[in-house]
Amino acid sequence: MVKKYYSFLSGAFFIFAVFPLIAGLTKWGNELYIAVINISIFLPLILGILGLIFALIGIKGKVKVSLVIMNVLGVFLSIFLVYIGMYGFQQA
Repeated sequence: MVKKYYSFLSGAFFIFAVFPLIAGLTKWGNELYIAVINISIFLPLILGILGLIFALIGIKGKVKVSLVIMNVLGVFLSIFLVYIGMYGFQQA
């Protein structure tokens, strides 16, 4: 029964990690993206890692595989954006 809660938390952390990044691409979601980044540039990365941890200890089967894949993709997206934010905008 506890593993179901872990799987639910994994899905929730995935949504919390990826939604501000995806919504930042729209006109209406730019304020949400700025609010998340003002807290910390690493917040989506931390939420993605928490989602991955909960996915690994959640229920087994196709649900676990899909949650792990989604959270890994979310973590890679966050790492990519953090890398661009820290090293991509440096002036020569």
